[in-house]
Amino acid sequence: MNKDFSYYLSKFLNEYLVIERNVSKNTIRSYTKTFQLLIDYLVNIKNMKLHNINFNTITRDIILDFLNHLEEKGNTIRTRNQRLAAIKSFYQYCLYYETNNIYNINQILTIKFKKYTKKLMDYLTEEELETLFKSIDTSTKKGRRNLTLLVLLYDTGARTSEIINLRVEDIRLEEKMVVLTGKGNKQRVVPIMENTKELLIDYLNLFSPNDFLFNTSCHSENSTFIRDIMQQYTKFISKNITPHMFRRSRAIHLLDKGVNIMYIKEFLDHESVTTTEEYAKVREKSKFDAIKKANPEIKAEYKKDWNDEQDLLNQLLNL
Repeated sequence: MNKDFSYYLSKFLNEYLVIERNVSKNTIRSYTKTFQLLIDYLVNIKNMKLHNINFNTITRDIILDFLNHLEEKGNTIRTRNQRLAAIKSFYQYCLYYETNNIYNINQILTIKFKKYTKKLMDYLTEEELETLFKSIDTSTKKGRRNLTLLVLLYDTGARTSEIINLRVEDIRLEEKMVVLTGKGNKQRVVPIMENTKELLIDYLNLFSPNDFLFNTSCHSENSTFIRDIMQQYTKFISKNITPHMFRRSRAIHLLDKGVNIMYIKEFLDHESVTTTEEYAKVREKSKFDAIKKANPEIKAEYKKDWNDEQDLLNQLLNL
């Protein structure tokens, strides 16, 4: 590649995103993948020589051709837009430095994101959560671990990576709180229910973890540990369970309880309230009692309105 183009691409991926933006590893992987695909397209489809790839040869039309190529290969419009977002972020970064190529850069920045109809997000009702938790055999150590993990995932509204990377020192049992480390290593404190606390006490006594709360073979944002656990219980409800579904379900249930959407935004660590509003669009009033017979350790606390848990509600509202 042209020296200037490769130089700025390297600086963008390895320094700007990491140091200045402090974005997640997943974001860096996604952006890197975008440019790998773009360069592969330029070389193998457009027959460009690698050393001829520069700010002048990559035009607005070529980027549009690349994006259309992705769709032709089966990529969704959402994926197409994600690739375009990465490209535009890079060119926005270069705008300050590459004044000689400002016209081409601005042309690429004018490319519009494609509109598409968003699929309604699925979530678990309280009845389905009850069924799921009741299906876990807690007579075994593995079952008690699985129950603790899934209840904690729901109760905290945590991301998969936040649960996987949770450490023993992040558990504050006396305060009924958990410290989660989110995107960009940003920490937040979230409250937990009394029965979640009891499950954690039982788990800590049973497994005695020293560092990470859940001992998995790979502590990373790409770990399939939680997903593998969920697949064991998918057969008990008529939905394909995903880790993010627990987070989404928690948000919708809080909305149903009348918790202000801005507090839920902070609780979930959303960058924009627009993301939280997506949950409100698919929310519907639950017609079932909350979890009450899931397990000896999970009783009436799950059926209580958040307003009945005044201390926990106050903690949430004061985040």
